[in-house]
Amino acid sequence: MAVVVFRSKAGGEVIMMRGHVEPIFKQAGLIFHERGAFLAADLPSVVAALEKEINGIAQTEDPEKDRQEEEENNTPAMITKVAVKTRFYPLMRLLRKADAQGYDVHWEPLS
Repeated sequence: MAVVVFRSKAGGEVIMMRGHVEPIFKQAGLIFHERGAFLAADLPSVVAALEKEINGIAQTEDPEKDRQEEEENNTPAMITKVAVKTRFYPLMRLLRKADAQGYDVHWEPLS
């Protein structure tokens, strides 16, 4: 699975798995290419679209059920499920910070 790094002058880097990011972007109506960028002017609508999608997914998650299944199956802690809000928190923070400071956000494969 490929790894993607998001960068902005507003903050540090956010590293995520492409397999986690790409479907959420597409469901939110955002285009995801191997390399891309969100311009500062577009960030308010990008943040709103991602928040809507992430919140919608979060409502369908059942952390208690996941925890019980993981206990029953003796799932190692390093491969347990991560809530979508938790997974996307660093990226959303970077996007909001870039929006507030008027910077673009770029992404590319991590090399």
